[in-house]
Amino acid sequence: MRRFPLRTLLLMLLALAAFVRLWIISHKPRESEPRKAPAASAPGMQVDVASPSEGSKTPSPGATQGCKALERALDGVVRNPADSGALAGARRSLDTCAQPPARACELGSALDARAPLTPQPTPGRELLQALCQKCPAEANTCAALVVRSLQGGQPGRKLEPSEVRWNLENAGPGIEAACTALAVTALVPAATTGGKVAPEHPPLVTELAPVCAKAGYLPAWLVNAVVLQRGTTAGNLRSLATPAAVVAPQDGGTPRDAGSTPLERFPLVAPKEVTGAEAGRHAFDGKERSGVDLGNGVTPRWEADGALRAQFDPPLKELNLVRILAKGPGSLRAIVRTPPGLGLKDPERGTFFVNPTVCHFKGTGQWETCTVPEPLLNVEALSVFPEVPRISFYELEARGTP
Repeated sequence: MRRFPLRTLLLMLLALAAFVRLWIISHKPRESEPRKAPAASAPGMQVDVASPSEGSKTPSPGATQGCKALERALDGVVRNPADSGALAGARRSLDTCAQPPARACELGSALDARAPLTPQPTPGRELLQALCQKCPAEANTCAALVVRSLQGGQPGRKLEPSEVRWNLENAGPGIEAACTALAVTALVPAATTGGKVAPEHPPLVTELAPVCAKAGYLPAWLVNAVVLQRGTTAGNLRSLATPAAVVAPQDGGTPRDAGSTPLERFPLVAPKEVTGAEAGRHAFDGKERSGVDLGNGVTPRWEADGALRAQFDPPLKELNLVRILAKGPGSLRAIVRTPPGLGLKDPERGTFFVNPTVCHFKGTGQWETCTVPEPLLNVEALSVFPEVPRISFYELEARGTP
């Protein structure tokens, strides 16, 4: 068999290469033809269009450059706080950066240490103020300083209450988290019977509570509970308490004037459920001599129920007045329903609460009135706690707004 000539094979390969090149040239688009706009679905050409409410998702080149330069500029200020050029440059970068990077926000702590609060604000302090107004809650130096002060301070210099207030006022996006810390660490214990109030908290509450109230982050039910529990030591919280609502008569007529007696102004509210003593319902039947004997033996649910618990369902919007007829001393606590995770936990009911003491009654055998200076809000129950081994509890009247 004769071998295929090598020369012929090479000529065939050259011819094939020439054909391929000619095909590529003939199918290349003409430069003079106008290019069509790419389809919206073309790969690599998708465009995010923000709704009017969201704004543009793509920062302007200037804003991006400002954010990139901000960390370096702040670091320069921290290294040399007296350098006016560094301060001016950092402020320019911050003004053009809508969302500072996390590292830039972290430098706020060092900036705070190098630019303390003074009667006349310094450029460094003004820079920290502007930075806190833009940093998110989780990286906000001003909010973090408030939280640390409420939780016992931090190593080094202790902040004065006025300094903590400045940080709260300028916490920007972090103010809600800072006010929540105020409620959890300082106000909930102050609204709870037997709650331990740290000695540094009252002056902080005096400074911080008005700021949180103005911002809308101070729950009315909590303020009113603290005012009742702390009495004369509640400080300026009394001025922040929510007053009693105007109660209209059930017949739909004209509301009674302010000169009416409390018994006329606030309707009697009956509990839906009574637990504790077996004959506990006798204390709410309106009959003065059909009461129930109560002891002070501690039970597993003592903190929530006491010896007798009157449950309101739904919780009372307001509790304004309580009257008690008993023989033997004791105290009455209100169970104020709180949001999940805030306050004491009732594991059986799956709820949370604070339990301010409404009053201590002497139990003389005559009617005693427990005056509530400001209405308790969101009250789900009243619990009776005898102060001696045995008392006769004849009647309890709760008045308020169901």
